[in-house]
Amino acid sequence: MVMEPLPSFEDLVRLFGAEPTYADGGPPAEGAYGWRYPWPYTSVKFEAVLVRLQLTGVRTVGVDRAKGRELLRVEFPDEASAATLWLRMKPDVALRWAYDSTS
Repeated sequence: MVMEPLPSFEDLVRLFGAEPTYADGGPPAEGAYGWRYPWPYTSVKFEAVLVRLQLTGVRTVGVDRAKGRELLRVEFPDEASAATLWLRMKPDVALRWAYDSTS
């Protein structure tokens, strides 16, 4: 399965139940790439009550749908001590994340 480095904008809005805020105060101008242009300084911020994640070194982000629920999947490079992070917002908030404390 080929995995996109970012989920669709619509998937993220549906998962978090809110529009994002942008680092520069507004969405980028529409163009060939829009908000998904993969530059290090491209930044959007989705906020949800009870959960605040500040992650760096992320390889991919995706939204998985299973059994009527939507999960945010955050994957890290193979050499990172962090394993895949799973976040569910509805019907309740659940966070699952493991890491290798020996590395």
